Amino acid sequence: MSSLAVVLGGVAGGLAGRATGGGGAGPVAGVSTATPAPTPFAPQGGAGMTRAAERALASVVTVIAELPPSVDSSGVRSEQTNAGTGIVLGEDGLILTNFHVISGAARVRVILPTGESRDATFVADDSPFQDMALLSIPAGGLKAAVLGSSAALRSGEPVIAVASGVNSVQNQVKGGVVSATKVELVRPGLILNGMIQTDAAVNHGDSGGALVNANGEVVGVLTTIVRQQPSGDIVEGVALCHAIDDLKPIIDAVRSSGSNPRPRLGIERFGTQHRLLSAAEAAQLRLQPSGGIVVTRVDPGSPAEAAGIRTGDIVVGVGNSRLSQAEPFVNLLAAVGSNEVRLAVVRDGVARPLAVTPRPVRRS
Repeated sequence: MSSLAVVLGGVAGGLAGRATGGGGAGPVAGVSTATPAPTPFAPQGGAGMTRAAERALASVVTVIAELPPSVDSSGVRSEQTNAGTGIVLGEDGLILTNFHVISGAARVRVILPTGESRDATFVADDSPFQDMALLSIPAGGLKAAVLGSSAALRSGEPVIAVASGVNSVQNQVKGGVVSATKVELVRPGLILNGMIQTDAAVNHGDSGGALVNANGEVVGVLTTIVRQQPSGDIVEGVALCHAIDDLKPIIDAVRSSGSNPRPRLGIERFGTQHRLLSAAEAAQLRLQPSGGIVVTRVDPGSPAEAAGIRTGDIVVGVGNSRLSQAEPFVNLLAAVGSNEVRLAVVRDGVARPLAVTPRPVRRS
């Protein structure tokens, strides 16, 4: 197992744009159509990879996320649109993409390979544990992707990245190989495990696209690219993907119940619900910055709120484990599941344990 702690470049493209409307997104009922099972497909050589691309292209879509307008300190209003990619999971309109593509969006649209645009509604996500989200669009004229097995991948195996174009919505295909499997990707307060590394030329706008094997089956979801090492050295040919086998349990659960059963606290999202310790805070507590997280927002009605966790609390431990770079907060929380756990919390310089029981939360 290899581990990457590097400077990352997200692969959701940012585009200047004008939002044409808002639109809340709520859970969608009836997402029950099964993804087609892998079927025998035996390509030979380069012609085989062409056939594999043809099998996947019609199931890859463009995802446009329109963010709420912002106003800077001088009063100038600006609007921004994120562009990413998605994978059609069912003829009923279930779409898989990366959560970071749609995070914070006021409106999401999906553009089909035909150029037709359809409004999308939010169904579920698994962030921050996995950078995935599920959307729903109106059914009709959709071709579901065939999901393969990422467990069967081997280093050196040829794969293709199928994603939306850099400057258009026309899908593009880029070839490469599996460089490594079971890669650990270190992010602030989190380690993403089991990632697939490829040297395919993944670019901005490709987030949520399909990593496809020689049988035309989706084996991974394009998630991020590595641009630079902490030392400043430039890195080329390193793209990381979520393994499809890790996402299947969430997809299946959402299909059966309409929501993600992942237990949550309501403070697990880095950037919106917590941050890492500053150097000064860490020094005061005699910890490394990775040794604690500062709560910046507690979701109303969440298990964290019920347990008495407040904004400004510093969490330094989960159960019997202390937070560290090797054992970040989100990973420790994921290991707890739905069991009651005691958080080691520092409030106003005083340490106190708080018992909390994570539970699934339906988002809208």
